[in-house]
Formats: sequence, C-alpha cells, structure tokens
Amino acid sequence: MPRPRKSAFDEPYIQIIDRLIARRKALGMTQVDLGAAYGEDQSFVSRVERRQRKIDVWEFVRWCRVLNVEPREVLDGIEE
Repeated sequence: MPRPRKSAFDEPYIQIIDRLIARRKALGMTQVDLGAAYGEDQSFVSRVERRQRKIDVWEFVRWCRVLNVEPREVLDGIEE
C-alpha cells in the first residue's frame, strides 16, 4: 500500500524552511527584500515561511539562488 502524502508540516520540510529562514536572516534580508528579489511580495514569503504555502522544487531552487546558497547545502543532512 502506498505511503500517505507528506504534509507541509512534516519534519524534513520544516527543517528545509527553517534553513531558508536562517539563511535569509544571516544575509540581513527582510521578507520584503527576499520577496522583491524573488519577484513576489512580502506576504508570499511570509506564507512560505509560516508553512501556509508549500514551495515546489523549481521554487526551492529559485529561492536558493536568491539567497546565494546551493540547494544541496540546504538539503544536506536532512533525513525523513
């Protein structure tokens, strides 16, 4: 029987978002700054960071590019 689909609140996803938030803050970027660089508004960034909106693979890659971090660095060590 297939495993149930993962939710936005599963631990690995939470870790990924937490790492993206930490990277944004380490760069001294606000949600407004990130949104502008990403091409969205602050509320979009807020919804993602509060895990109200899940990002897909391509959005994750774009997010990492804006934060000047390799996707593999964000994913390194995250396990199910």
